[in-house]
Amino acid sequence: TNRDLLADVAQGRFRVDLFYRLNVFPLTLPPLRERREDIGALARHFMVRVSRKLGRGFDSIDPASLQRLTTHAWPGNVRDLQNVIERAAVLSTGSELVVDWELGPPPAVPTQAPTAADAAPITAHAAPVNGEPRTLSLEEIERQHIVAVLRQTRGVIEGPQGAAQLLHLKPSTARFRIKKLGIQRQEYC
Repeated sequence: TNRDLLADVAQGRFRVDLFYRLNVFPLTLPPLRERREDIGALARHFMVRVSRKLGRGFDSIDPASLQRLTTHAWPGNVRDLQNVIERAAVLSTGSELVVDWELGPPPAVPTQAPTAADAAPITAHAAPVNGEPRTLSLEEIERQHIVAVLRQTRGVIEGPQGAAQLLHLKPSTARFRIKKLGIQRQEYC
C-alpha cells in the first residue's frame, strides 16, 4: 500500500490486529519520482512484458521518449509508468517504442467533494395550510433532503460525488429510498 498504516492505526483508521498480521516483512520504497535512475530499467521491463503480451517485437525505446519518461513527475508511480508503456506499445508502429504525447495534466489542486450539508437547507415547516403552520413528517423531510442532494449531484447516484456517497448510503439503499419515497426524475433533473 502507499499509505502509512502505522499512522492509520494510531489515528484509529486501521485495525491494529490486522496491521500486525500484514506487517511481517515491510518494504519501504520511495516513489518513482525520487528514484529517476530506475525509470529506464522499469520502462524496458514493461516493454518486454507488453511485447510478449501483444505478440509484437520492440527492440528499444526511442531516446527522446526515454528522456520524456525520465523527466515526468509520475504522480501515479510505477503503475502509471506501466500504463504509459502499454499505451505506447499499442500506438507504436515500428520496432521502436515511442511516447509522443503529453504524459498527463499538471498536478491538479485538490478539490473538496461536496457534502450533504452543501445541499439546499430543509426546514421542518411547510407552507401554512388555512393560516396554520404545518410541521413536516420525518418522511417528508427525508424526501426533501434526498431531492436536494439529487439536484446537487445532477441525478448521479453512484461514485465519489454521487448522492449515495453524500447521503452516506450504499447506492442500492439510496435507490430503494428514492423508489420508496416516490421521487421522480423530473423533480431533480
